[in-house]
Amino acid sequence: MTDQGIMISITRIFRLSMRVARWAEPHVKEWRRKRHLHRTEGRRHLDARNWAEAEKEFKLALAERRHSGGRRSELLLNLEQAQRRQRKLVEAAESAQAALEIASGRSLRARAQDALLDIQLEQGQYAEAEQSISEILRSEHAEARPDGVRVAQSYRKLGTARLQAGRKPEALEAFRQAAEMAEQVFGAEHAETAQSFADLGALLRDQGDHSEAQRHLRRALDIHRAASGLDSQKATQGLYQLASSLEESGDLDGAAAEFERLLALRARQVGVNPLENAGTQVRLAGLYLQAGRLGPAKELLNHAIGVLERGGGQPLAQALQMLAYVEEQSGRPEEANRWREVASSLVSAGA
Repeated sequence: MTDQGIMISITRIFRLSMRVARWAEPHVKEWRRKRHLHRTEGRRHLDARNWAEAEKEFKLALAERRHSGGRRSELLLNLEQAQRRQRKLVEAAESAQAALEIASGRSLRARAQDALLDIQLEQGQYAEAEQSISEILRSEHAEARPDGVRVAQSYRKLGTARLQAGRKPEALEAFRQAAEMAEQVFGAEHAETAQSFADLGALLRDQGDHSEAQRHLRRALDIHRAASGLDSQKATQGLYQLASSLEESGDLDGAAAEFERLLALRARQVGVNPLENAGTQVRLAGLYLQAGRLGPAKELLNHAIGVLERGGGQPLAQALQMLAYVEEQSGRPEEANRWREVASSLVSAGA
C-alpha cells in the first residue's frame, strides 16, 4: 500500500472513531447516570430533608452493586443520617457501626465514630458514650496533628454524658476542658466558645457557685452579642440562666432587669415555647411583688395565666396564688378569695 493509501486509511479510521465517540457519549453519560442514580437521589433527598425517601434511595444504592470500602462507608453514613432524623436510632446505630468497621482513612472513621457517639447520647447510653469519647480522644491525641475542633466538641459531649448520668463534679471538669479547648481552637469570640462557657456557667449555677456561674454566663452573652446579637435561642437560654442565678444569689434587681431583657428578646423570636415563656413571666412577677410593684406584676400574671390555663396543674395554681396576693394588697379581698379557691381546687385535683 502506498503512503497516500495509508494516510487515507488512517484518516478514515480517525473519522470513524470520532463518529463512534459522538454516538457513544450520550449512552455513556446515561449509563453513568443510572449507575449512580440511587446515590445521587439519596443525596438530593437528604439535602431536602426528605428523610424517608433518602433512606430508601441509600438502601437501594447499597444493594445495587459492589462498592469500594470507602464508597460503602460513605453510603452507610448517609443512611445513618436519614435514619437518625426519623428517630430510627437502633437502625441508625447499626448503620454507623457498619460504616465504622469498614471505614478507610481518618476522615471517614471520625465521621462514623462521631455518628455512633451522637446516637448513644440520644439513646441515653451514657456509659457507652463515655467509652466512645475516650476512644475518640485517644485516637486524636495519637495523631501528629490532633483535630482541635473535634477534641473540644468531644469534651462538651463528655460533660453532657456525665451530667445526665448524675456525675456532676466530673461533668464540671469536662465542661471546663471543653471551654478551654474551644477558646484555643475556635477563638475567644466564636459562638462555639460562647456555648461552652454557657454550659459551664449553667452547671456552676446548679451547684450554687453563683459568682463563677455569672462570670462565665456573662462571658458567653458578651460573645453572642458581639457575634450575632442576643436574638438566638442559645443566647436567650444563657440569659435565662444568668437571670436565675442572680435571683438565687439575692440580686433581685439585677435578676428582674435580666428577666425583662429576656422577655423582650423572646417577643421578637419565632418558635418560642409559650409555656416556658409564661413561666418566665411568673418568675418576673414574683420579683415585682417583692419590690412592691403590684401593677406590672398583675399585668404579667394575667398574660401568663391565659397561657397556663391550657395545661393547668401546679404552674397555674402558683400564678393564681400570686394574683390573689395582688388583689388582696390592692384592697379587693373578694377577688383574692376567689382566685385562692380556684388555685386550691387545682392543687387538690393534682393531688
